[in-house]
Amino acid sequence: MARGQPVELATRTFDKKGDATAFFREILNRYQSGDRVNNDDSLDLSALLERHTEYAEKVGCGISHFEIMMTGHGTKCFRIVRLDGTGTDFSYPHCISQRPPSRKQEVSNALRWAIRYDLYAARDKFFAAHADEAGFVACAETGERISREQAHMDHRPPMTFEVIVTTFLASKGLSLNDVPLSKGRDDQVSPEVTDEDMAEAFRDYHTNVARLDFVKSSINLAQSSRNRLKLTRVNLNR
Repeated sequence: MARGQPVELATRTFDKKGDATAFFREILNRYQSGDRVNNDDSLDLSALLERHTEYAEKVGCGISHFEIMMTGHGTKCFRIVRLDGTGTDFSYPHCISQRPPSRKQEVSNALRWAIRYDLYAARDKFFAAHADEAGFVACAETGERISREQAHMDHRPPMTFEVIVTTFLASKGLSLNDVPLSKGRDDQVSPEVTDEDMAEAFRDYHTNVARLDFVKSSINLAQSSRNRLKLTRVNLNR
């Protein structure tokens, strides 16, 4: 059986990328948003950051410390605080794989960012209507009672979020490269669509076609790969 590719850092070596991913995910999950990362974990994060494809831009004038920040998508990530007080986020999976996000991932993230307030409003409306006295609702997949913190918003098939993005672009005669995205800003967890008319058109389209469910976060993440489109179905890279 083929052996996984090792990940070698100054502080430690992992036999394969999956081991490195589990290690840094465990570090991230030990902290809450706003927490400062302790010195021991910071040594490993500093070593990991050296693998980032934009290392010099991320580090800037030098690292003071690391902290945890909450993204606009409701997830946590690591943040660099520089010596001059400025800071920016960085992705530990990016460092491990040493592959920046694909154009498809960037466009999808930017369009999801464009509808974030609509998603927040839908979440709040759902919990207001369906939560029990303890603030729990039923997971759409299992029926298990879940809290707001445990709930992930799921786009009900067949109109998964990927399908919505794909059909929106196709309806407008656009390719992935036709979507203008912001670049290179500190703490830009997600790129943004810089064409306001395009972003608004996507918001309208999403409102009309999306059907949202709330499921336990672990279930939603497991389902995401099963519902992923093959690029050969609709080619947006022309």
